Amino acid sequence: MSVIFVGHRGVAGTHPENTMISIQAAKQLGMKWVEVDVQPTKDNVLVVCHDHTVNRCSNGKGRVDELTLKELQSLDFGSWKSGEFQGEPIITLEALLEFCGANDMSINLEVKVDSHDPAYVVSLLKTELEKSAFNKSNLIISSFSNNVMRELHQAELGIRLGVLAKRVNRKTLATILDVNAFSCHLDYKWLTANHINILRELDVEIWCYTVNNPKSFKHLDSVDAVFTDFPTRFEGATNLETSTQP
Repeated sequence: MSVIFVGHRGVAGTHPENTMISIQAAKQLGMKWVEVDVQPTKDNVLVVCHDHTVNRCSNGKGRVDELTLKELQSLDFGSWKSGEFQGEPIITLEALLEFCGANDMSINLEVKVDSHDPAYVVSLLKTELEKSAFNKSNLIISSFSNNVMRELHQAELGIRLGVLAKRVNRKTLATILDVNAFSCHLDYKWLTANHINILRELDVEIWCYTVNNPKSFKHLDSVDAVFTDFPTRFEGATNLETSTQP
């Protein structure tokens, strides 16, 4: 089986995560898939950011949903990683879809919620996707929130869904069945041969996060895809292209 390698938050090992320059780096490595996180701003614009605050990955402070897009765009989301990325801005989902669509890249969108209303966040996502020309067949949407997954299923977006979980258990399997999931995205450290067999019987693809050392994952050749911060570490064992063409 040919394993898909997915750039985790772009190429998060070497670039500021979830920024356009990180997505561009994945493209330059010849990667076809990237994974990013989306959540709403105070003024209800979906932006690409993992944490619910900007404290870790910018020069600002505060919750994403308590800042407007304009306020977020005034922050530096690059310097925390390295001075060479100074001034790198936050990106909107709209901009991400435009770039990846123009460059024939596929996306795993992880919907982030904590205090958010899952139904409302899914409605924002549905609106954004309906106005975008991005090819829906190049998308997988996932979330750790079972409520988000069920809202996504009920929204009938025509997009594949991936159930996110730390490990396979009854709750995970129930959600897979409830939303007719295409894939299950799991922490590779907890994956067992028995889990693989169970998911194969359900005809569900197995995607594992976040694998940064090829030697650390004994089931690497038995899954469909892995997320990685360091895709170049897998060059010797995969057909990952290394073209540097933009």
